[in-house]
Amino acid sequence: MNRLPPEILPLIFAEIWDLHPESLRALNTVNRAFYDTAASFLYRTLTIQFNGHQEFEQVITTVLTSPIRENLYKHLRQLDIVCGRARLHLGSSAETPMDQIAIPGDDIHYGLMRESEPPDTPKWELLASLLGKTQHLVELNYAVVDMFPQDLLKALHQYHPACRLNLHAFRLKSIDSPQFEPCEMALIRSPCLHGVRYRYCELEEDNTMAISYGEKLYKIMSIAPNLKHFYAGVPDPLEWGPPGAIPKAEGLDPSIKACNMGTLKSLSLRCRSLREETLQEASLHTDFSKLESLNLDYVRSNCIPRAIASTHSFRALRKVSVVLSHDLNIGAMHLMFESINPLTHLELRSSLFSSDFERILMRHGPTLQGLLLLPEPNYPRLWTPMMPEGGCANQVLQYAKLCPHLRSLHMETRRTTGDNDEIRLYEAYGQFPSLENLTLDMECSIPPDRSYDPKIVGTKMAVVASKAFNTTLDPVICHAIWLTITSSQKSSRLRKLELNPHGRRIVDAGGPDLDILSIAYEHMRSYILRAESFDKQELPAVVEVDVHGPYSGRRYTERLPTHSRQLEALRQVDHAFETAAVGSYAANDYVLYPAWRSEWLAFPLQRLAMNILANKGKRPRPGGDSEAEDERETKLPRIAQ
Repeated sequence: MNRLPPEILPLIFAEIWDLHPESLRALNTVNRAFYDTAASFLYRTLTIQFNGHQEFEQVITTVLTSPIRENLYKHLRQLDIVCGRARLHLGSSAETPMDQIAIPGDDIHYGLMRESEPPDTPKWELLASLLGKTQHLVELNYAVVDMFPQDLLKALHQYHPACRLNLHAFRLKSIDSPQFEPCEMALIRSPCLHGVRYRYCELEEDNTMAISYGEKLYKIMSIAPNLKHFYAGVPDPLEWGPPGAIPKAEGLDPSIKACNMGTLKSLSLRCRSLREETLQEASLHTDFSKLESLNLDYVRSNCIPRAIASTHSFRALRKVSVVLSHDLNIGAMHLMFESINPLTHLELRSSLFSSDFERILMRHGPTLQGLLLLPEPNYPRLWTPMMPEGGCANQVLQYAKLCPHLRSLHMETRRTTGDNDEIRLYEAYGQFPSLENLTLDMECSIPPDRSYDPKIVGTKMAVVASKAFNTTLDPVICHAIWLTITSSQKSSRLRKLELNPHGRRIVDAGGPDLDILSIAYEHMRSYILRAESFDKQELPAVVEVDVHGPYSGRRYTERLPTHSRQLEALRQVDHAFETAAVGSYAANDYVLYPAWRSEWLAFPLQRLAMNILANKGKRPRPGGDSEAEDERETKLPRIAQ
């Protein structure tokens, strides 16, 4: 590698950084060229996170006196300033954190420094000093509810005039005043301002909720000279000041324009009930024909899709995220998607039937690189049409045919205790030829048509047992799922798999079944699998993660003791039944649990997991009984099935 051209080494290190970042810390000791190349990745991003003035000063002082400060000054490209314990909500690309489809259901609250500290001004000169010493700052993310300080803005203009400034908790204090405050106007007119995330109900100093008016809020789009990304949590249009302020029209009236039009790349609008007036007001201040990313939440009115379709204004769209109400007219929805040019990324939360979604993919599927398909949030129906009986393997196969270039997929899927239906479903995901990243929200409940027969003793508890077994997810079962998917993917492109089990459907109320499922759901865990090499014979690394999202439940870190030759997650179900059976009025039903347990272990997915376990975490060898061979070598007994 010492003889490689200098432009090749960063490309190799970039691939290593994506697959296994910790490896770069070892590579930077090889020679000077390796050290400089690795440092450009290791010190690219710095996050300064604090809760108040005192902690802020301590963190900045630590950075300025750190032994690695010279590396930071030379290689730092992205600086994140975060008040509070919330994580900074960035996109998938570290280079353009605001260039993303924002998650409609996110509810991120950053800290206000004056809430817990005296009203004295923090020592922003320390941070300004850091900006002055940094040589090539490209991105500055500011996630503090306090207004961006003027001293810091001056330092940014002086040392990094081309730096992109993203405000993740923008606070427009003069929203209900006729004019902008001078400090706000200076910030809005700054050539550095690149992205704004605004929520209309931020808590003000007098503990009242500020009500924003769309007309003034959207003026920011046309005033800011270089603003490219705008996220606004807007109120209901009926709360926007005087009635009649927004012109009525069929669709968006292209003849009504502001004097100076903004040129946003991405626009995200959150509203309790998104209406035509919302888009009409936004269209007065930014050129929709330049938009590349559009996020609309929550579309209940048929006027929105009809307005989009009637004007053909969104000619440059490449990314769309939309939450569609189940009351929306299907014809209007199809008209909207047919009027938009083929997309590269689509996020759709809805209760559409598979045939309706296939019609959308017939137009956009050939160009799609990213796809998210989840149920409509808070939809009262227990089971949506997107999740048919017996799994959705045929449905997924059809999606794979329509999306040949799809690289990232996020879907809700259904666990069926590891039976043949579930195996066929995982094999269907392997039919996406270009798929590299796959995220599965795994529903662990059972649809009502698989309910129990009250006349047959034990059938109710059998259904409860199936739900509990669906929650069993541990590293070995994750590897079994990975192998099932990758074995059917001829291209071997899959690099990342995220598995998120959940039970957000309605749980049977009352009785011992609730006790069992409560214990089982409490111990559900999510995992991320990453392939560390391109060798198909090597199993990926598995990391347990907490999932932060609108549907995530509690996550517990404690583990119950388990035998080294036993599926770890199965012990959780054993514990749930043992705990619930003590003193239960339905104790006779629990006598059947060993039979249900043995039946579950006999399903294909569990058999594959046990094979992996017997091979000590290695990929099972094709042909022969590798499990039996391994047992003969180790002289360990096989667990009873």
